[in-house]
Amino acid sequence: MKLHTALMSGAFVTAVAADGKANNNSHLRHLKADSKSSKGTKAGKGSSSYSSSYSMSYGPPTPPVTDPPTPKPTRSTLPPTTPPTSAPSPICCNPADLEELILSNVYNGDIETTFDEDPAKSAMEWLKGDTCSCGKFCTDLQLIQRYILAVLYYSTGGPNWTKCGDAASDATCQVQSAYGNSEGFNWLTCNSECEWGGTDCREDDESGRLRVIDVENNGLNGKLPPEITALSKSLVVLALEQNQLQGPIPSSYGGLDKLAVLDLDFNDLTGSLFDLRNMEKLQQLDLNANSLTGSIEGLGWDLTSLKFIDLSYNKFTGTIAPEIGDLGGLTSLQVQCNEFDPPLQFVKCPSKILAADDVICDNLATFCACTNSTSAAQCDEGP
Repeated sequence: MKLHTALMSGAFVTAVAADGKANNNSHLRHLKADSKSSKGTKAGKGSSSYSSSYSMSYGPPTPPVTDPPTPKPTRSTLPPTTPPTSAPSPICCNPADLEELILSNVYNGDIETTFDEDPAKSAMEWLKGDTCSCGKFCTDLQLIQRYILAVLYYSTGGPNWTKCGDAASDATCQVQSAYGNSEGFNWLTCNSECEWGGTDCREDDESGRLRVIDVENNGLNGKLPPEITALSKSLVVLALEQNQLQGPIPSSYGGLDKLAVLDLDFNDLTGSLFDLRNMEKLQQLDLNANSLTGSIEGLGWDLTSLKFIDLSYNKFTGTIAPEIGDLGGLTSLQVQCNEFDPPLQFVKCPSKILAADDVICDNLATFCACTNSTSAAQCDEGP
């Protein structure tokens, strides 16, 4: 499926202004030393085929991401969403034109039978009804964003989500979300998609572009839809950790060139890791506790801005990608409990050259320390 990867144009500033945000680090979500214990145990997540004698102490990693959006306050402190300035589209409540809009902007216009099967079929049926019965959100941008979110909803069992999945209720709901609306409206209701639980749109202008999809530990069960790639010019955070997502991560996600945070840990994802060379703004890649396989070499690691990498508790093979050592801003590398081949491949950390196989590396301001204390039995037990 060929997706349109240039839905919206224009520069997008991901940096959080230093003014008034000095304590941003204290709000960041990934204090891994604490979060590992709070996420519970998933037995059997990955196994290690090699255990070396390296054993060094290490401290908790410094929170890696400093410039994606700061965690959201509760809904009661949020101002009303500013509506886009463009006029409503005349295609609202016009089924044929709605299909043409979505085909052109999400699927690049080359798939005539897209809406014959779910989740696209259900998402389009909902959108047609929404534009007629609700009719408030009819700019091209809003229609496209609402469709993509509807695809995600139907692809992951939205009606059965733990929270914020009751499309028949206009009530507010609370969902675990650090960067999106932790208190928002149920999905697919007659409210702005910028105010649904776990979403957020840009605040630096009045465009209403979707920049955050962050719905954690909420019973999402299904596959990641490639349609999300059509948000490539605005999406900064995609965080769907601690759910029951299965199947591969769509390779087209490598086209999300504004993405700073990709957090899909503690799911049941399979397949290989996609090419990263177009993701130069990516700072946090958190994929631990899945069943991902294949090599991690030659994926363009050195072309990203990664500060935090956690690939632990998967089934990656081969050697550690040497270009990871060229990441000057890297503060934490966690690759323990995989199936990397001995002999050990050496990886450059920010200040030293250290062995990395079943290791955790954390740069605590002035040094990079590695430990290889995770045994095969501990790997089998899971994180």
